[in-house]
Amino acid sequence: MAVRGGGGRGWSGGMSDGRDHRSIRIAADAPKARKGGDGEGLLDTYRRLVRYPLQHWPRLVLILALTALISLAAVLQPWPLKILVDYALGTTELPTWLSSSLTLLGLAPDPATLVLLAGLASLALFALGSFLSVSLNWIWASTGQKAVYDLQTDLFDRLERLSLLYHNRNRVGDSLGRLSVDSYSVYSMIDLIATPWQQVLTIVMVGAVAWSMDPFLTLLTFLVALAMGAFAVFFGPRLRQVNRRTRQAETLLMSFVHQTLTAIPLVQAFGLEDHNQRQFQDLASGVVQVSLRNTLIRSVYAFAIGLAVTLGTAVVLFMAAQRVLEGTLSVGSIIVFLAYLGSLFGAFRGLLNTYGKFKTTEASMDRVLELLESDEIIIDRPDAVPPPPRHAGRGARITLENLTFGYEPERPVLRNVSLDVRPGETIAIVGQTGAGKTTLVSMVPRFYDPWEGRVLFDGIDARSIELAGLRSQVSSVLQDPYLLPMTVEQNISYGRPQATREEVVDAARAAGADEFIQGLPKGYDTIIGERGTTLSGGQRQRLAIARAFLRDSPVLILDEPTSALDAQTEAELLTALERLKAGRTTFIIAHRLSTIRNADRIVVMDDGRVAEIGRHEDLLAAGGLYARLHDLQFAGRDGGER
Repeated sequence: MAVRGGGGRGWSGGMSDGRDHRSIRIAADAPKARKGGDGEGLLDTYRRLVRYPLQHWPRLVLILALTALISLAAVLQPWPLKILVDYALGTTELPTWLSSSLTLLGLAPDPATLVLLAGLASLALFALGSFLSVSLNWIWASTGQKAVYDLQTDLFDRLERLSLLYHNRNRVGDSLGRLSVDSYSVYSMIDLIATPWQQVLTIVMVGAVAWSMDPFLTLLTFLVALAMGAFAVFFGPRLRQVNRRTRQAETLLMSFVHQTLTAIPLVQAFGLEDHNQRQFQDLASGVVQVSLRNTLIRSVYAFAIGLAVTLGTAVVLFMAAQRVLEGTLSVGSIIVFLAYLGSLFGAFRGLLNTYGKFKTTEASMDRVLELLESDEIIIDRPDAVPPPPRHAGRGARITLENLTFGYEPERPVLRNVSLDVRPGETIAIVGQTGAGKTTLVSMVPRFYDPWEGRVLFDGIDARSIELAGLRSQVSSVLQDPYLLPMTVEQNISYGRPQATREEVVDAARAAGADEFIQGLPKGYDTIIGERGTTLSGGQRQRLAIARAFLRDSPVLILDEPTSALDAQTEAELLTALERLKAGRTTFIIAHRLSTIRNADRIVVMDDGRVAEIGRHEDLLAAGGLYARLHDLQFAGRDGGER
């Protein structure tokens, strides 16, 4: 399956062109293609969402039972009025079953008794209906919330596991919208299961009794229902389309707000508050416009349904009145029939409202399924094995064989790259921007799989190793340490949450971070700001190094860990990094060539290929690309740094 769309490079993106051997593939439980539309069975289209409410099937059975009882109550509801009008206030003879029942209870079948009976029966039916409705609403709401929670849990897990390419191509605000808002569309799946059941039961039960009273009037009622259905078929696709546009506009606005708040220092530094305010107003205006269109279509739809019900009721009422005048229908019977008419129209309207609600939430359901069924994910092979056993103080052997890889089809970033890294060896990777340096090291923890070639981890193909186990063997210290708004201890132990306080402190000492941590207001329990903004650049990097010390993995990736620091802070951190590298297979990406002079080997990348490889002195003596990069970087210094 081809994956389309734009893609960035480095640790933030990647793309497959659809070849069978590439890693980003569809999960086994996801359908190969999903088509929406009115012509396809809803269960086929949304079967992955239907399973969330079905997981709580005992509650669904209770919901169906309660709806059946409510439908039965709807059948009985108008009969106390018939007793009152025809038998208590009128002259119609009591039916045998009612007369016998009163006699059995020792009651006289006089008007006063019948009035009391009608009143008590109305109260009893009202109490029963209210109890059933409250019970149904409670079990319905709790089941819906549980289904939404289950879905949100799966969505969050999916977002964590989707490839870096997906997150590079999709705004954070859009992902948050799918997780927090669109996920509630699964609530409508309970509507889709229970509401039709209730309404159909009501139509069957009430319709059968109404038919026994007057087939012609009942048939007329069903003809009106057909007109209501025609309106629903007409408006359904329009409701779906306008709601999709509404959700897109809302998520675009949410993404802009998230993007702006994340970049507040940049916004204020460049004085972009007014500019962003105008952009926010434009986006908000777009949301308002599409929401108004949504409201208009829904209002017209509701008006059309209401008009059909009103006209139908008027026609049926007129025909029923004619029946009374002709003497073929009693006043009490017409009251009962009109009550049934309301129940039938209510049931038909409930079905159509469910259809309309489904159409308006279908866009959100589609957005949820797009996320659940996204094939941009690195998956374990069925026969994946744990990583090879570790040897204390010994790094892993990493072998890259003929790697070719890119983020867009037919545009490779790496071209037939081969490299054999011995255990404990330090490899520096240099080259101009876009040469493929970060992409190359991204293949080691299997953030992407190569189009061609393979990565071997201690002689085993990385694709044959369990993904979680493979990544546990790799630690990273990046230019951005990605600190979280939690305590210092939690940030250091983020890659190994089960670590003890003593182990965290030991790691901090090894990284040279313990001294400044002890000076914080609450020491290791101090909560740092978003992305570590309450700390200096050097302090943030020391925490990242401590995190890598605590993880204690045999492979270490250092991607520009000191490029944003001043020379003095860099020199201090290099000492900690030297301790961290000891006994580990290390990949270093650096633009400052002074930081990698002591590497065992230096790999020079150029346009996705290995242009040169060797030690610092040998590459300088060769006078190739590395020597030119070196001369450009140290131009103007006394005698260079050869």
